[in-house]
Amino acid sequence: MKRYANLAQLQDTRYWLLIAAILCLLAGALTGTSQALAQDGTGDTIIDSCMDDLFPGNLGCTANDVRVSGVADVTGDGIVNEADITFEPVCDVGASNAGADCSLDPNTCLDGNGNAAPALCGDKCAFPGDTTSFAATFEVLLSAQERYDIGLYFGVDGDPNGDGALTGICSISTLPEVGSFTRPDGTSGDFVDLDTDCNGGKCPQPEDLCGDIDNANNPIFYDLSQTGNYITAVCVDLDDNGLLNLPSCTSWRQSGANEVCLEPTDAFPGSPSKCNCDPDFEVPINIPPAELLVVKTATPVTVNEPGAAVKFDVAVTNTGIDPNNDVTLDDPNGLLDDIYGDITQVQGDIVSTTCSVPQTITPGGTYTCSFTANVAGEGGDSETDTVTASGEDDNGNDISGSDDATVGIIDVLPAISVVKTATPTSVKEGAGKLVTFMVVVNNDSVADALTLTSLTDDIHGNLNGRGDCSVTQSIALNGSYSCSFTAVVDGPAFSSETDTVTAVGQDNEGNEVMDTDSATVTILDDVAMIELIKTANPTSFNEPGTDVTYTFTVNNLSNVDAVTINSLTDSIYGDLDGQGTCSVPQVLPHTTGTYTCSITVFVAGDAGDSVLNLATAKGVDDDGQPVMASDDATVNILDVPPAASLSKTATMVVTTYDVKVTNDSSAEALSLDALNDDQFGDITIIDGVTILSSTCFVPQTLEPNDGLPGGLDEYTCTFDAKVSTSPHTNILTGTVSDNEGGAVTPSDSATVTFE
Repeated sequence: MKRYANLAQLQDTRYWLLIAAILCLLAGALTGTSQALAQDGTGDTIIDSCMDDLFPGNLGCTANDVRVSGVADVTGDGIVNEADITFEPVCDVGASNAGADCSLDPNTCLDGNGNAAPALCGDKCAFPGDTTSFAATFEVLLSAQERYDIGLYFGVDGDPNGDGALTGICSISTLPEVGSFTRPDGTSGDFVDLDTDCNGGKCPQPEDLCGDIDNANNPIFYDLSQTGNYITAVCVDLDDNGLLNLPSCTSWRQSGANEVCLEPTDAFPGSPSKCNCDPDFEVPINIPPAELLVVKTATPVTVNEPGAAVKFDVAVTNTGIDPNNDVTLDDPNGLLDDIYGDITQVQGDIVSTTCSVPQTITPGGTYTCSFTANVAGEGGDSETDTVTASGEDDNGNDISGSDDATVGIIDVLPAISVVKTATPTSVKEGAGKLVTFMVVVNNDSVADALTLTSLTDDIHGNLNGRGDCSVTQSIALNGSYSCSFTAVVDGPAFSSETDTVTAVGQDNEGNEVMDTDSATVTILDDVAMIELIKTANPTSFNEPGTDVTYTFTVNNLSNVDAVTINSLTDSIYGDLDGQGTCSVPQVLPHTTGTYTCSITVFVAGDAGDSVLNLATAKGVDDDGQPVMASDDATVNILDVPPAASLSKTATMVVTTYDVKVTNDSSAEALSLDALNDDQFGDITIIDGVTILSSTCFVPQTLEPNDGLPGGLDEYTCTFDAKVSTSPHTNILTGTVSDNEGGAVTPSDSATVTFE
């Protein structure tokens, strides 16, 4: 609180308004704490007017016989501070439940975030102008011979009249007559009753209940809390040293003028000079400088790595009780965040804000605003940032307050995929043939780069150092690593070799991930002793397809041996045994041996394409040597214009969109070349900000619509996107083309509405 050097300064309008409000508060609060008067001489404390109000008479208070010299060091640590004060156990200003009884459990008090705040249990001074309710052990010092009916007056109204405890509102106490006390040094003393055996005047006075003092028990240490009361005083720091000013006066009487004293209001000076006042008396109760109460909250309190936008709500409350002392937040630096900077501006990681300065906040009023910022980090991290509100009150005092909020970063598990291919995919039997195996490892994680830690093959072993393969490798988000190696593949005719590659990796949090893929190499027969002729009827038709009759003729070219055909297969239709008129085994005599059969199947394809399938006849000659022959047939397909449709459905605020692209044409297969959203862009790209995940990939082939459910004439996928407006409508457009260059762009929209 501002310091006032003289009475003229105390007449500042705002100050008097503050005192008026405080006096109203104390008049209600303190009157309720007055105790019924004791009848046994154990000392009393009441709230009433001050000394000169009760006993007007131009009090001079020039004597120094009895005075309150200070607050006792009851803890014995050599320092008189708040540890020596007993505060009333109620939740202090700053607690969301200020005023609640916390005598049984300090955790009853809650901070602005609803967390237990035991430090707020105890009615201390929260800021200048606040009130505090406390009890203390005061040292009462005698500098003369015995004195009677000692009265202790403490001004609890902040001394608006500038005269200490002479006028205004005071806490008035009398000393006990019976019992003992303990000094800080551990020695004990007795409270004093001189009225039963004094001489002269109106002695003796056995009915007197107010305590006295003599040299045998000097000083007296009196703990006011033994009366069950707390002194409730205005938090005033007139000399700016951070401690509570509690003006005090003492009164006394001497033998011969010791009237009967039954209650604190009977403790009056024996003459205008029989009192002592100390307007600068202090109690070791800290008065913190005024501050703003700031409450900051984050929504949500956790986000998936690598991060997301978080809304921060900020509430700034002027906790002052002066009805005329507004606080104005500074312009331009009244609302600053230790990470994001000026929260009134869209800059850096702040993507939107409703905060602005200057803002004037009336006492007890609250200014609220919010800003949204991008929070980023690794899984398991957390970000705690603090908002500080700064300004100036109407008295020119700087004032500020801070609060923080923490956002946790949730670890997202990594994903990896492996693709293995072989070139060539088949070799002839005989001496071992070299095959080149290509391995591609894709980082499919939505959050982290990956470290490839192991690459092994179940046949060829550890691939590190084999070919151009090397581990470890760092694979960026959405990136891939590829390498190749060469190996010998051998085996009997018509057999195959399948080997599997296993890739192991981990993200930067140590989460491990693994995937496998295989490649197969077929070993072909090197003997050919028969001829296969395959024909198709018709050889061309309009898309999407028609029934085609394939005829297979197998001729034995041997001039000596008969041939047994025990296998007749087609590259598309598989084993022909039992299909159409075909059956095996068949025995063909040498030279003129011939076998003919046919099948009728539905053939479909794109206009302008040629559908080519290969038939293979296999068998053995009379000596058991294998024979094989192959032939193909081609069917040409004519064009029919394309048709397509697309639908999309939004399902959630962090919205999962279901996408389905359908080939509405029954004439030909189509190619889905692109999927672009007018709000999110290319939905096949996961950017981690707007599109969080996607199963959509292009290109995709859409087979002709054959009218049957579950066919390959449609492509479905999903993607998760962040929607921040409501209602939110976005349009997804697909690019679909046929092989003649024709294209259509089906589209659909979805609307998401949320509160």
